[in-house]
Amino acid sequence: MRLLYISLAIVSSALQTASPSITVLLRDGTSVRMRPVTPADRDQLVRGFEDLSEAARYQRFFTPVARLSSTQLDYLTDIDHVDHFAWGAESIDGAGIAIARYVRTGSDLAEAAFTITDNYQGRGLGWQLFQSLAMIAADHQLSRFEMTMLADNSAMEHLARKAGAEFEPPTGTTVRAEVELKPALWSDLPLSTELQRLAASVAAAA
Repeated sequence: MRLLYISLAIVSSALQTASPSITVLLRDGTSVRMRPVTPADRDQLVRGFEDLSEAARYQRFFTPVARLSSTQLDYLTDIDHVDHFAWGAESIDGAGIAIARYVRTGSDLAEAAFTITDNYQGRGLGWQLFQSLAMIAADHQLSRFEMTMLADNSAMEHLARKAGAEFEPPTGTTVRAEVELKPALWSDLPLSTELQRLAASVAAAA
């Protein structure tokens, strides 16, 4: 599902606070805000896409992409927060720093991927996003994530292996991994109850 990777590659330079957010702490004590992505983020996604280099776009999309169409933007922002859900993360000053998204592909299976800006990698944000996304997916009767990544994407591979993923042999330049969503994955997630409540409230309003 190529649109999924487009959605995850777009990290806005100023993610609009269109829905309530929850402030979480990274390993180094940095505060960041997390909230579900909504249709109000449409313009921010356009700006974030324009800020990406050609190399960054290719790494995330697996193919050259010049711009996002109106149809793609609708898909990325007008979501039901049940079968299609996305967390956006932003710095305290409002700069977009990460997006994590899943899209249901089967009765208990969803495709998931994650994008984090360079200056926030290696600080624990990716793992918090994974935990938060997995928790919400499980709340909606999903039990597995599938993740497809470029074979040389070491950061994504590390995240998947930390979650206990099983990897398939590489296919060309990509590799597929599958993760079983067990409660132990998010058992130590800070503010898990608050994040669940926020996601549920946005889903109810969708």
